[in-house]
Amino acid sequence: MNHEWVDDQGTFEALITRAAKAERIAVDTEFHRERTYWPRVALVQIAIANDIFLIDPLEVDLAPFAAVLESDTLIIMHASSQDLEVLDRACGVLPRHLFDTQIAAGFSGMSTPSLSSLVERYVGVALPKGDRLTDWFERPLRPTQQNYAASDVLYLFDLHDRLTEDLRKRGRLRWVAAECDPSNWYTKPALSVEFAWTRIKEARHLRGQARCVVSVLAEWRERAAQNRDLPTRFILSDLALVGVAQRAPRTSQDLKGIRGLDGRYLKQGASDEILSMVQKGLQRTPEDVPTLEIDEGPKLDKELRAAVTLVSAWVSQVAKDEELDPALLATRADIVDVLRKSKDARLSNGWRSDLVGTRIQDLVTGRASVAFDPQGGLVLEPRFDP
Repeated sequence: MNHEWVDDQGTFEALITRAAKAERIAVDTEFHRERTYWPRVALVQIAIANDIFLIDPLEVDLAPFAAVLESDTLIIMHASSQDLEVLDRACGVLPRHLFDTQIAAGFSGMSTPSLSSLVERYVGVALPKGDRLTDWFERPLRPTQQNYAASDVLYLFDLHDRLTEDLRKRGRLRWVAAECDPSNWYTKPALSVEFAWTRIKEARHLRGQARCVVSVLAEWRERAAQNRDLPTRFILSDLALVGVAQRAPRTSQDLKGIRGLDGRYLKQGASDEILSMVQKGLQRTPEDVPTLEIDEGPKLDKELRAAVTLVSAWVSQVAKDEELDPALLATRADIVDVLRKSKDARLSNGWRSDLVGTRIQDLVTGRASVAFDPQGGLVLEPRFDP
């Protein structure tokens, strides 16, 4: 597979000039984050017309690529969420115009398809299988590694053409453009540290003072991991964090014997920090704990449970009838949001509102009801007062 390896700044900046003038380019990244908090980019693949370039970020400053991301050039990617985090950290900006082939495929009824499955379906080519143990920081990369990396962008133009043709026939290009716009869904990881405790399964079951403590500890751990660029487990394991929250130790001696908390977590004054966070948590009231509205299914308002079940069933039917990925149309959280009349509910805005949001309001206000059609599917029918 023909491609050019780029490891000097001059060549890269000439490439940037060309890319910024192109109508579209294809982009992918290879990165590792096993031993860091932030993803470390090891390779950037770019396709322009019939040329593929492998950019070595160990030798090249990626920051000037921001000019391309902010230009009118369409950036074509697949399953872009993690790649966007990489580009955001490297360049400080996100693409102005993004076409994500995985998102686009969802509007044709496919559920989060892999790149290989899309290429095989639309292009009829089997992509080379990657080695998930590949060290992308290895230099030089072997020819097989380079070919695999290049294949990630080789067919993105073909997929863009085929998917665009299909979506134009379905009248969904505007839907896809809105859904691919990163400003509608991308959130910088650092902005959600206060909700870190909700991402720990065992922590969500805690109540009372233990929940207060775990929320403070989890936020402290998240910030420490970000500042030191280490995985959160390197700061404090989930098991140890929950154990500390349950016992609320007050002295270093109290820390001993807590399951999952061993000496490596208590080095360099960490025990004092942990005890300080425990005290801070004990001063917090349950009402002060940052809580995502939908983080606890069992505590969903009783009066909403039946409505959520009913609406979920109908929305799934709509997704099937419209050949949409059900998860793309609406998650359970989206349904809870719209039933709670949240001002930011996704189902109350854009294409989702047009397709299901307004009709959900008809259902919950009694202006419509759900019934079975002759084929056993669910339909929404208007109700008429006798």
